[in-house]
Amino acid sequence: MEKFSVDRFLFSPGRRLIGYVVRGVSKRGVLASVAGFFSDRSLDIAYCSTRAASEGEEGRILLFIDFTDSPLDPYMVADELGKLDVIRNVEVIEPKIRGFIADTSFPLIIGGARAVLLDESALKGLLLKFRERLGTGGEAMLYHIGLDVGRERWRYILRMAEEIGAEGFMDKVSIAAEVFRSMGYGIMRIRELREELPHAVLEVWDCIECQLGRPAKRPFSQFIRGLLAGITSVIYEMDMYALETRCIAVGDPHCLFEITPQK
Repeated sequence: MEKFSVDRFLFSPGRRLIGYVVRGVSKRGVLASVAGFFSDRSLDIAYCSTRAASEGEEGRILLFIDFTDSPLDPYMVADELGKLDVIRNVEVIEPKIRGFIADTSFPLIIGGARAVLLDESALKGLLLKFRERLGTGGEAMLYHIGLDVGRERWRYILRMAEEIGAEGFMDKVSIAAEVFRSMGYGIMRIRELREELPHAVLEVWDCIECQLGRPAKRPFSQFIRGLLAGITSVIYEMDMYALETRCIAVGDPHCLFEITPQK
């Protein structure tokens, strides 16, 4: 399982980093042309971010380029880059502090909705300190927060799935599992799944909430448990309930959730 970094800033002591915002018409081969442009000039691409755009629409590429050992002038490079086919505009970003540069694109968007990035320190405050201070009431609140998040977010996900023709039950489950993983919650694996009589048993490997909760004396999940109940409520089109029966916080190899209709 390969880790994927979503860092939006770089600390590179002693390096001269220059940013470029490249705008142009989205077309096959544009990204390869831009990468080749910098490679031909022996310039290293330290960071690259693109905005999704359909062919023919305006697209955007953000790059951080390492000029430390290069005699080239960043502004002359920008002028040359702007002469490439379909490139409309190139903006140069000069870092305020040598050795540090950030992608300050704002706001962050995921699937059309505004988003923020929360690292482990922030998640500990939300998922651990919250329940420590509020006790069992905090645990119940986390479950219902997860439930609402699962319902709201996956209504959008499944609506988008239907737009591409993925309307079957297993198609929806497959997409839900992959989005769950892509969002960083954990790796969902289906152990049991029934469509006609709503019931599911789901393994979650490396559950972020339970990983933070180690060690624990009992299954730890509240937010993810609620999230899974919300997701399956949308898929089954009825209120579902999630119970965690195994948990990495108590030493199990993975977390296990049984999903049944809400009584």
